[in-house]
Amino acid sequence: MDHDPKKRIANRQLACLNGFIAAGSPADSLGPLETETKVQEAPAPVVVEVLEAYLSKGVVFLRDPGKLMDLREKAFGTLTGDRIVLNPYETFYLVEKKRVNVLDEKTRKTKTLQELVTRLSVGKPAIWTKYLVYRDLRDRGYLVREGEAGYDFESFGKGAMRRLVSIVYEGGESTLEKLARLSAKANKDGKDLVLAVIDRRTDIVYYTLNPETFQGQ
Repeated sequence: MDHDPKKRIANRQLACLNGFIAAGSPADSLGPLETETKVQEAPAPVVVEVLEAYLSKGVVFLRDPGKLMDLREKAFGTLTGDRIVLNPYETFYLVEKKRVNVLDEKTRKTKTLQELVTRLSVGKPAIWTKYLVYRDLRDRGYLVREGEAGYDFESFGKGAMRRLVSIVYEGGESTLEKLARLSAKANKDGKDLVLAVIDRRTDIVYYTLNPETFQGQ
């Protein structure tokens, strides 16, 4: 018998979560790959311009926003005056995908991804784990912005429905009351609440919840 109260609570909550899964993951909308019998010529490689960004006082930004419409159309960055400011998740993603090269504004030296993670994660110990969810959603084709009012992210771009994403860590602390509150607020705003459950191996599974799933819990 398990006498650890925290572990008992975590197991009970996980059992409840498993009991009211309302839908599958966002990946369910991806159709099967189609086979092509015709031999086609390989497309010419696409040359993607690497953009210059700058790190100054813990903030990463790009200049000349008028020339960065492609990034803006894909929901990257926030326009602030004559700059586009990138949050840490956007910075990590664009650097990892070799779309942006970040320079220290004073030294003009390139910052590696590891250096950026170290610099931008000060006081935010969960930032890399949250980034794994951000990256996964982006790689699935969703547009992703930082969430507000208790949500980790907001995703959109596939269909009309916007989704508010809340991350649940395996073995971490979360309450049904909190999830019910987040679900009710999302529903009131006409959005879905999506739980991103991330395990100790950093595998991620998504579940869509709605207020009805909490009735009687």
